[in-house]
Amino acid sequence: MNKKVLLAMSGGVDSGVSAYLLKEKGFYVEGITLVFHSDIETARCNLKICCSSQDTIDAKELCEKSGIKHTTLHLEKEFERLIVQPFLDDYYLGITPNPCGWCNRFLKIGFLVDYAIENGFDFLATGHYARQIDGFLFRGVDKAKDQSYFLSMVKKKHIERILFPLGEFTKEKTRDYARRLGLKIADKKESQELCFTGGKKPGEFAAGKIPLKKGFIKHISGAILGYHNGLANYTIGQRKGLGISWKEPLYVVKLDFRTNTVFVGEKEFLEKTKVLIRNFNLIGEFGENMSASIRYNQKPQPLEEVKKLRDNEYEFKFVKSVTGVAPGQLLVVYNGEMVVGGGIISG
Repeated sequence: MNKKVLLAMSGGVDSGVSAYLLKEKGFYVEGITLVFHSDIETARCNLKICCSSQDTIDAKELCEKSGIKHTTLHLEKEFERLIVQPFLDDYYLGITPNPCGWCNRFLKIGFLVDYAIENGFDFLATGHYARQIDGFLFRGVDKAKDQSYFLSMVKKKHIERILFPLGEFTKEKTRDYARRLGLKIADKKESQELCFTGGKKPGEFAAGKIPLKKGFIKHISGAILGYHNGLANYTIGQRKGLGISWKEPLYVVKLDFRTNTVFVGEKEFLEKTKVLIRNFNLIGEFGENMSASIRYNQKPQPLEEVKKLRDNEYEFKFVKSVTGVAPGQLLVVYNGEMVVGGGIISG
């Protein structure tokens, strides 16, 4: 009997091609699309955002063309509770969160793997550019599109039940494959924005949703240089729009919620060799060839030392300093191509 696979359908070229690849390998495939945004929100944004009603339409058409069943699930309330509200809570505290990592952990992967198993499927499949080998997560072959960074917070038990049909593909190979199949989404534009901010920068969206309090902008030495109108309007590494003057260019180097202060300093104050991590999600194995990324699409940087402080809390020491370490963002650790795990930067 053919193995049953539930395929997460976004309505884009990646999941569309994945459907055909899975069928070619002999799997029984059904598609499923999660809806996180109402039609009203989508129309108001006037943007192409993922998990919208238009994506559902595209996903249904792809399933019809490939001859597989399609299901739609509405998770607007769950998305608001698990992703949007924690995102706003972090910004209120002066933390820059990474909601995509949590969305994969709780909804796009976590929820869907459990749903697939409960409904008699053997695996969940997605169109991510990553690889699952013997139950471990590996980087995708196309390093320019590798999405293992955003999958690093997914639980190990869920990783073991995922298939990534595009793990060995490049993006251009995927589009070429779609063109040969005659899929109209072959050249569909990808969404590069957070799906729930309505095209605004994350800080701008958060600032419109949470109470803001004015406070000091201080040099790291303690000198008062000006005033800010809310921590949510600033991010670590920001240089423009500070409204202050100094003999050298200054950057935001720290957001202190306790004193409601934006600290700025010269570029060297952004450099760190040691990074503290909380909520570390261990899904791989530590080894000799260790490296880590502090942001998406950053080439993994060699690690000199890994120190476990307590359960799920680590200190990672880089061989060379890294710039722009932002509390709330993901740090993802690699052992060669294997993803060891990901955690939330705390300092």
